[in-house]
Amino acid sequence: MATVVDPVASSSGKQVTLGAALSATELCVVQRAGAGTRAGVWRMALQPLNGDGTGWPALTSALHELSRTLGTNGGRLHVALMPPLTEIRRLDLPPMGENELRMLLSRNASRYFVGARSAQLVGTSMAPQRSSGPSGGVMAAAAPQRLVAALHAAAREAGWTVDAVSPAEGAWCSAASALWPATSRQASHLLVCGEDRTELLQLEQGRLSGVRLFRAGAADAALVAEAIGPADAAQKAPAFARVTAIGVAAQRKDLARALSSAGLTVSSPPPEWAERADHPDLLAAEFAGPNAAPLLRSEATVASRRERARRIMTRMAAASVALLLVAAMFSLWGAKRQLRAVQAERAAIKPLISATLVGRTSVETAFRQLAALAATQRSAPRWSSVIAGLSVRLEEHAYLTSLRARDDSLLVEGIAVRASKAYDSLVLLPGLTSVHAAAPVRLESPQGGPALERFTIAAVVAPSGAPVRTPAPATSAWKVTP
Repeated sequence: MATVVDPVASSSGKQVTLGAALSATELCVVQRAGAGTRAGVWRMALQPLNGDGTGWPALTSALHELSRTLGTNGGRLHVALMPPLTEIRRLDLPPMGENELRMLLSRNASRYFVGARSAQLVGTSMAPQRSSGPSGGVMAAAAPQRLVAALHAAAREAGWTVDAVSPAEGAWCSAASALWPATSRQASHLLVCGEDRTELLQLEQGRLSGVRLFRAGAADAALVAEAIGPADAAQKAPAFARVTAIGVAAQRKDLARALSSAGLTVSSPPPEWAERADHPDLLAAEFAGPNAAPLLRSEATVASRRERARRIMTRMAAASVALLLVAAMFSLWGAKRQLRAVQAERAAIKPLISATLVGRTSVETAFRQLAALAATQRSAPRWSSVIAGLSVRLEEHAYLTSLRARDDSLLVEGIAVRASKAYDSLVLLPGLTSVHAAAPVRLESPQGGPALERFTIAAVVAPSGAPVRTPAPATSAWKVTP
């Protein structure tokens, strides 16, 4: 028979994620409060699991009824298995990988778990270092494989997907951090008071580090006080909730009174959680999920999660490649855009640059021409000084009949009474070098006059600035040709 507390407003066809606490005889489902949604609780009694483990029809029917009540087409479930469906304990084992640890405990479940009578599904999590006692170890939980397999099968038949399965102790540990935030920073203890037993959870910085079982109520109060131990000096601050309790109100109050006589103060749940804290299964459903370690994962679940992770990684890699290609395209587009802008600017200033280059070329040409003219001027012979020298220094009885110049060469012809004296005059003329007779001296007898000598003399005009050498007069032996 179903009992609904605070019915949930849900639109038809919407898939939701719910927390569930599953015991052998009851299913408690909680839809957590969200935007525009009030938290709702749904309970239904169950028939036990089939003895042969082939299925759990009562659970399938309950989940179908849940879908109709919530107006959904299924959804996702975070399931917490209530005691005694699971067994959880701390084990001190040598360091090993998670897969190797699960394989070891699954194959030797009867050695490590008292209630293991059949194949067990084992979940582990690293236990935090205790404030006192040996360090290291793992928290290990075990549940019958047929139970977890029947849970997954019933959920699939009803259109639901089981995302996480964990022992209720892991969910209660998460609940303690939410109800008493100080427990997530220091060592503390959580008492879970049920109708038939009391569980003492040891927490280290909000993580489960140990579990002990006692009789219900105050029957084992002395043993509980001994297990908790005296308070440390660092933990005597009034704001620190060293011992907290949830569960059945009557059992919790009896145990709190008994522990107060032993000097231990038990913190009650906050007022906003008081009603839900009276029901351990309700809190377990509220805080069930991936954070309620240790998780119970079957090989199929592990393989499915690994495949899902591989698909996600593949999609992420594909998305990364696509993003790189898009980034490369944008980069190329930006580079081309900048190139077009540069080309447009170059085209705009090209006429100015061309005019500047033409002007520069003209200036450079003019400078080269001026330099050539200057060099030519510096190296050109000074013909005016040569001609003036000839007119001044030439022997008075000698006359020039022709004067030819080419580059720096000079060729003069003339007649004189004595050609040798004309030669000597040219030799002594400053600015002339390499003076020599270019042709034999010839005798000529003008009509009615004495015989004269016709000479042809060649010389080289020295460059401007060259030192002037004054050679000694040469008395050349001239051969006169009649």
